[in-house]
Amino acid sequence: MPAAFGDFSVLVIEDESFTRMVLAKMLGTLGFRSVHQAADGEAGLAAVQAHDPDLVVCDVEMQPMDGLGFLKALRASPDARHRALPVVFMTNRADQSRMDEAAAFGADTFIVKPATPESLKGTLGAKLG
Repeated sequence: MPAAFGDFSVLVIEDESFTRMVLAKMLGTLGFRSVHQAADGEAGLAAVQAHDPDLVVCDVEMQPMDGLGFLKALRASPDARHRALPVVFMTNRADQSRMDEAAAFGADTFIVKPATPESLKGTLGAKLG
């Protein structure tokens, strides 16, 4: 696990503005070099293009483009770095069929909501380590 997240930038994609703000604050507290935000999958794709993050933390259930739609589009990107970008999904419903579907599209891991600094630190440290 990296000693610090200071070498990394992260993109938070979450449709609930309060949850997105809390996550961004937690990630900032963990020491990420930069924390970018997007309100849905479409805005998330634009933010990946604009900011080239090292990691994405993404809600599953959003409108108009949900997390799975975002992930499918990201994995189809012409940019190899974006196709390989680690994506950590957050969900209220961590049922096996949903996790299997997301894993089939290349989701790296899951965090069950509500995320805590400890769950973020452990999960993201393992992905970036």
